[in-house]
Amino acid sequence: MKIDCRIDNNAKTKTFVLEGELDVHNVKNLKSAVSESLENEEGWTYILDLGDVTYLDSSGLGMLVYIKKEITHEEGNLKIINIQSQVFNVFKLTRLDEFFDLSTK
Repeated sequence: MKIDCRIDNNAKTKTFVLEGELDVHNVKNLKSAVSESLENEEGWTYILDLGDVTYLDSSGLGMLVYIKKEITHEEGNLKIINIQSQVFNVFKLTRLDEFFDLSTK
């Protein structure tokens, strides 16, 4: 999985552009990338761009829940954007589409 981080200090946003599969083999990479950017960063908006994510399993979902809780603990917001339909279906089936702030392609 490829992860690219873009920071906009003026808007207080950090966008993580993900590419590949978000599964048991890649969740640690995502956790590391987001966790490193969370230190002492209150009030920021974190955006996960899943436009190029082709697969999401239960480990990926669990990591997204963990990341949302960590961001909320730091008084930040999480948005997940550009979700492909097959990945969005996973959110719907698990009813996590009601837990996250999501937008599809």
